[in-house]
Amino acid sequence: MKKIWGTLGIVFLLVMGGPLSAQFSRTRPIAPPVGKDIEQFRESWRVLDPIMRHNLAIYPVVSNLKIDTSEFLTLDDGLAAGSVKIGERGELSNAFYRRRDSETVQPWRDRRPDYGGASVNELVLVNDSSRPLILLAGEVVSGGKQNRIIGADLVVPPKSDPLPLTVFCVEHGRWTPGGGEFGSAKAMGQLSIRKEAQVTKSQSGVWESVARSAAVAGAPSPTSSYVDVLNSPKAKRKMDEAATSIEAEYERELREQVRDRGAVGVVVAIDGELVWSDVFSSPDLFRKYWPKLLRSYVMEAEGRDREWKRVPTPKDAQAFLLDDRGRETVKVEPAAYRRTEISAPDYELVTIEALGRFADSGLLIHYNKMARD
Repeated sequence: MKKIWGTLGIVFLLVMGGPLSAQFSRTRPIAPPVGKDIEQFRESWRVLDPIMRHNLAIYPVVSNLKIDTSEFLTLDDGLAAGSVKIGERGELSNAFYRRRDSETVQPWRDRRPDYGGASVNELVLVNDSSRPLILLAGEVVSGGKQNRIIGADLVVPPKSDPLPLTVFCVEHGRWTPGGGEFGSAKAMGQLSIRKEAQVTKSQSGVWESVARSAAVAGAPSPTSSYVDVLNSPKAKRKMDEAATSIEAEYERELREQVRDRGAVGVVVAIDGELVWSDVFSSPDLFRKYWPKLLRSYVMEAEGRDREWKRVPTPKDAQAFLLDDRGRETVKVEPAAYRRTEISAPDYELVTIEALGRFADSGLLIHYNKMARD
């Protein structure tokens, strides 16, 4: 990705990589170097040995960079505090719409949402907090006329005007009021659902993935709701059991191997195939998403064949993580975010950077790589 990030002029980014050596473990933490060479960061990435359970292998990714992400707000925290509002199109009052001083840079300022009727694939969001809000593709919000998942990684500026939000329905059998205000389901769509939303961008594909999940979990829902599947006693018991086991081993491995560096993400293999990575810019940010990410990996693994071909090595996982050949597409929202998508025949790589006070350079927030079927 050297050619890509070099041209983008990135200053602050996350670091990931291969197994820790004893010599490296004594290295003092370093600050992000000032410059445009992403390779300085990438060479610092370290992938640890996998934590395995049945057909699922999770490879911790650690970094010794010290990046402060405390200013960012997650969707779960924003909705819980009431500082983030989500509604159907037409339901958010015009009172939320703010006109700023003419000299203030306001992303989306002249793109006021269409307050017509509700839409399956569009909601309206307001970030009323004083912090930039992070949205991740696949995060589940429940309520309204039907439950949805976020369609793409975004960063929403503080005190935002109402913004149109691309979403995908994960409750095929309901289109009625009575779901109440939108809140966080504190869940992430499993990998197949996230990929349908983020890469294929197919509503029918999302519905099919939800139906397969319900069948595998043995948890039918009267409205074909993914939230119902996740909350069914059988599925919840399996996820909690697996997650508790993996989390305990994960923490033990990090205590033994990581020492003064932090876990910033994971690479995931299922049935011996490397299929996914979620990596963040700081341990603090990763820690906020880890519980629901882990359950999304477990849910996906439950629906696979459980036939190991072989166990990928940490070197294999590192190669999967770092390979970045492909066609690049960049979307920039000034003073908000830059999202870069790299498409290759066998994978899709999506990164989201926060802009704002970082001017034309950015701070990498989330690095998400998905293997294609």
